[in-house]
Amino acid sequence: MAFLVALLLASADAFPLEVGVGKSVAICKTGTILCPAGNAICDDDSTVAVESSADGIVFRGLKPGTTICSAASGGGAGLRSVYKVTVVK
Repeated sequence: MAFLVALLLASADAFPLEVGVGKSVAICKTGTILCPAGNAICDDDSTVAVESSADGIVFRGLKPGTTICSAASGGGAGLRSVYKVTVVK
């Protein structure tokens, strides 16, 4: 139950991102996180893949749907940015 409450609270404050299936979005280019970013995770890794690129961490859309992802801010601040990632066709 506590996990569900935490998930709902996180999604309420999450940055919305939309990405197409097979496309990627570099989170450092969105201006929503201190970079370099690290330790990115997503709740549903069948919807969004976390990858590294020359632009830093990217979220790549795998199939249509929505999931919550997060990444740690750079510079040792220890803060995480939370994203509500929607994958569209």
